Amino acid sequence: MAQISVIRKSQLEGAMRLDAEYYQPKYIQWTKHIEDIGYSELRAIGKIAYGTTPTGGVFEESGIPFIRSQNFTLLNVDVPSLAYCSDEFHRQNLKSVVKPADVLLAAVGATIGQVAIAPWDVGEANINQNIARVHITSNDFLPAYVVVFLSTYWGQFQIKRLVTGNAQQYLNSHQIGQLKIPKLPLERQAELERFFLEVSRKLNDSESLYLQAKQLLLDEIGFKDLDLGHQVYWTVPFKKTQEANRLDAEHFRPKYERLIQYIQRLPYLRLRDVTQTIRNGKTPAAEDYSMEGVPILKVGGLRNTGAIEECCAYVPASWAQANTKGAVKQFDALVLCAAHLPSYIGKTGLLMEDLGPLARAVGELIILRFNNKVCPEFVCVYLNLGPVRLAVQRLTRGNTAHLYPDDLSTLPIPLLPSEFQQRIADLVTQSWEARQKARQLLEEAKNKVENLIEGRA
Repeated sequence: MAQISVIRKSQLEGAMRLDAEYYQPKYIQWTKHIEDIGYSELRAIGKIAYGTTPTGGVFEESGIPFIRSQNFTLLNVDVPSLAYCSDEFHRQNLKSVVKPADVLLAAVGATIGQVAIAPWDVGEANINQNIARVHITSNDFLPAYVVVFLSTYWGQFQIKRLVTGNAQQYLNSHQIGQLKIPKLPLERQAELERFFLEVSRKLNDSESLYLQAKQLLLDEIGFKDLDLGHQVYWTVPFKKTQEANRLDAEHFRPKYERLIQYIQRLPYLRLRDVTQTIRNGKTPAAEDYSMEGVPILKVGGLRNTGAIEECCAYVPASWAQANTKGAVKQFDALVLCAAHLPSYIGKTGLLMEDLGPLARAVGELIILRFNNKVCPEFVCVYLNLGPVRLAVQRLTRGNTAHLYPDDLSTLPIPLLPSEFQQRIADLVTQSWEARQKARQLLEEAKNKVENLIEGRA
């Protein structure tokens, strides 16, 4: 049922906000509750800055870590998935330098409101223009508490209230500075920080278990004996170019030929032989995204632990029903088929949870649905091995390097014993369970904050 509310002209915030949504009674009531508790505005306890993206969106293979909102995971930063910027770019953008324990807030687009804390084990980093960095300067607020609070109901309602923009929502530095952070006793904040550190440990455990699975598979295939060195020049018979239907020299590098031959020394099938379907997802138009609804998996959801993180965007159910091409279900693998850096192409994640019948994936991801000839976890780890990623990237086409389902379907998949595949699957499952434990601990931390604010603790 529609609600009507009236607000006095004297209560309007000048010409800054005249939209009715901003003055919803619930927002006014909740804001007053925080004010009654006692608070500090974010601009009073920290320094706020935005970043920028290197010219042309071109990143480096190494250098200064460069953080984007797609790297946020469970209020942390997924370090292995970071891109890099040059030292020169970093020096030119010192205003947006990120240091350990800085608060990071996605301030533009579909991920607006997502937060994370800069990792303790990474030195200086930088950020793009879609992220606001807050360096906490007050001794009365611990960064971990600020991050947890902003992720709670009480932080998110403020963010939702302050966002502006129609085609693309955003928060500017003035709006971010207005966010009200309740003053909690430092001993309470320290309890939350300990929770946060345990979350980080669980995420490290998850990554360690996945690395064990990768190393086990690398050793079994024996890639360490493979020579992938470069050659200055090479020749290819014209017949080979006809068979491959390509003329680009990169595709025929001798190291790729040696790589494929090395894989094929084992019993193998093509990827098309171990899957039911191989197809691209479907990307919604910008206006089709919503704050809630049906989950749609984006590139930023792929984690270096081979898992697909909890949904990072939503679309209306009506859009999902009209776009069945991108349908995904539990134990589907998603392969990145387009990226700024060709070396990112081929990154693969496995959907370990059931997101419902209307869950979808964007067009930059190729969806693999497996048959019963292989273990999905095993194939996912295999596709993420360094040498195999090279084999996948060899299949890309075009100046912008795009991977197509038909080309990916030709990739050889070694048929290792089922018992070995199950060992890999067990490690992947343990890695996923460690992430789930981290997620559970975060929910506990958020509940503690909400209870303290609501006077239930």
